[in-house]
Amino acid sequence: MVEAEYAKAIYELALEEKKVDLFWDYFIAIDKTDDDPEFRKIMSSPIIDTKEKKEIIKKVYYKLDETFLNFLYVIVDHNRFDSFNGIGHEYRKLVRKEKNIMFIDVISANELTEKHQAKIVKVLKAKYSDKTLQFKYIVKPDLIGGLQIISNGESIDMSLKAALDRIKEEL
Repeated sequence: MVEAEYAKAIYELALEEKKVDLFWDYFIAIDKTDDDPEFRKIMSSPIIDTKEKKEIIKKVYYKLDETFLNFLYVIVDHNRFDSFNGIGHEYRKLVRKEKNIMFIDVISANELTEKHQAKIVKVLKAKYSDKTLQFKYIVKPDLIGGLQIISNGESIDMSLKAALDRIKEEL
């Protein structure tokens, strides 16, 4: 996977220069501010000269660290700017692994009370005591009831919708 290779390269540079967290922030910031379809179209276009694309990057991202700017130039040189979000995702995976961080999405039909959140945190911290846990609480009314917990590609689905779906399959 090309994104993983680019992520590993920029991650190694970030480690060397002690800028891992800074580059994490850059990936997130660019990912959030980079939703303009015209900008994406220009940066991914094979018709527009790479020199012109680099000038655009220089103007738009002039406040970024020089190493990160050079990284952006490299992905433009290799026509990989359209892979930027994927590279950022892979970079964050490398950082999470290094820092032993586990992100957990807790999905419920209704907003959870602080008491329920604390109970979930307590149970999962006991299960993953060797990791730093970061929780994100998401409300999805179509779950009907119960919870769905997603982390590291694994899902624990304790929702009423999942139970109804299992019963439906059995019938």
